Amino acid sequence: MKHNSWFIILFSIIISGNASATTRRVLFLGNSYIFTNNLPSLIQQMATSMGDTLIYDENNIGGYTMQAHSTDATSISKIYAQPWDIVILQEQSQRPAFDPAQVATDTYPYARKLDSLVRDQRACTETMFFMTWGYKNGDASNCAAYPPICTYAGMQQRLRESYLQMAQDNNAIVSPVGAVWKIARDSFPSIDLYSADESHPNINGSYLAAAVFYTAIFHKKPINSSYTAGLSTTDAQNLRRIAGNIVLDSFTKWNQYGNYTYANFNKSLAGNTVTLTNTSVYATAYYWTFGDGGNSTATNTNHSYTANGKYYINLTASNTCYSETRKDSVTIGATSISNLVSSASIDVYAIGNGKMRINNRHNSETLQIEIVDLTGKSIYKTTVAAGNTIDESFIPGLYLYRIWDGNHALPANKIFVY
Repeated sequence: MKHNSWFIILFSIIISGNASATTRRVLFLGNSYIFTNNLPSLIQQMATSMGDTLIYDENNIGGYTMQAHSTDATSISKIYAQPWDIVILQEQSQRPAFDPAQVATDTYPYARKLDSLVRDQRACTETMFFMTWGYKNGDASNCAAYPPICTYAGMQQRLRESYLQMAQDNNAIVSPVGAVWKIARDSFPSIDLYSADESHPNINGSYLAAAVFYTAIFHKKPINSSYTAGLSTTDAQNLRRIAGNIVLDSFTKWNQYGNYTYANFNKSLAGNTVTLTNTSVYATAYYWTFGDGGNSTATNTNHSYTANGKYYINLTASNTCYSETRKDSVTIGATSISNLVSSASIDVYAIGNGKMRINNRHNSETLQIEIVDLTGKSIYKTTVAAGNTIDESFIPGLYLYRIWDGNHALPANKIFVY
């Protein structure tokens, strides 16, 4: 019997597995955007609630630039204090938004100098640039000199461009707080992210930044975190969800450089045999366990089970610097759509530029999907054949979607198109 009622639920059906408990050592070098509301502590508490551990140090001084950090004795001594996994670098809030020629003179050389200090201390340490957000109504103080930053959107675009350029120039990665901030502003206008000066974050903004950093550092969506930092349960859940979705659904955009390992895999089930396709990034060695005593070191593999039941698959992906483990489950003998989804890796996710990707990796089932807006109006219906992927364009915003196989229906879930 087909189930036609809509329910908004608080979990994602993008089945990409879960990373194992992880410890990361991180140094923060920035200014008041990190110091305000003690952002590193917020990230640490979110990590703890998810079973992970963040060990951190910081040197965050109001108004500090990358140029200032590059000669600051405290910053340099902290870089060399221990073998960090990640060093986070943040420029003064306005500088990366200026004219590209000015940014090339005033920011890029010092980003490179700091990155060189980080690599000199330990070749395996990953530099992560903190993409900040535009002022609430643009940069009025510099509007006349450089009109593109007169508005929030214009300032945000320049910040995005400059931080991505820094990542490219230094073979580094990005924590895309500013990019997620923009989607949050558009999707949840009732959640104010700014303090009274329209520049610094209030606790909502810092919490959103913490969720983005948690996802970027630990490669997990923080939707199941119990830590709210005093926000309402609904607001905290919405900010965590949007952070996890934007960071991981566009992972290769933010982590297209560097060597920070990301373990991940897709799976499909045919009878009692699971086929595992490795989608890890920046790894050179792999170790699979299948939950029944079997294992493999192949890049991609398949495994046949001899008995029905639920099995946990683990993939450890590593290189000479990093190692990460991703786990997922497969149910042999599945008969319901809940098992179909958990064993088939049915993906629905935003890929940017206003597009949504629907990927049916099940080996035999044709699935149906319906998209509605937040008023409940149906705006799109289609079927996706087994093994097929389709991309569709939508106006950026928040939508609900539902999947069914003709006999069983999943509850509705949210998706952000950006």
